[in-house]
Amino acid sequence: MKEKLKPIKQAIRNNQGFTFVELLIVITILAILSTLAISKFGGALDSTKIKAAKTKISLLEGDLERYYVLIGQYPTTEEGLQKLAEAEVIKNTKDALNDPWGNLFNYRYPGNYSKSPEIWSYGADGKEGGEGVNADINNWE
Repeated sequence: MKEKLKPIKQAIRNNQGFTFVELLIVITILAILSTLAISKFGGALDSTKIKAAKTKISLLEGDLERYYVLIGQYPTTEEGLQKLAEAEVIKNTKDALNDPWGNLFNYRYPGNYSKSPEIWSYGADGKEGGEGVNADINNWE
């Protein structure tokens, strides 16, 4: 029986584990893979926020129409979208008036580009203009 265990004990003693270089290679590969995964996920998240902004603008347009039916006119630029909350046309004012990046939607009536009320978001950067996720999103184009 001792003769059968002797090769196993010797194999255990000879096994030194992973070398430092092997560990560094594995860690580097994992870092590269995780960076690729995060970049892919980040692009999907940006696309989702753009779609959410467009959807929220459409919902606000519907809220403005309900306000118009109740009051007989749209809120002025000075009154802003907050007037919808004051008239209790919208309930969840904490998130309803914010774009997906946490900035308040912009509002103008009468509009510069259309006869209807204009609603827009400056996108992720919160600044006018931009491309991709930073592009302006509005209801008149």
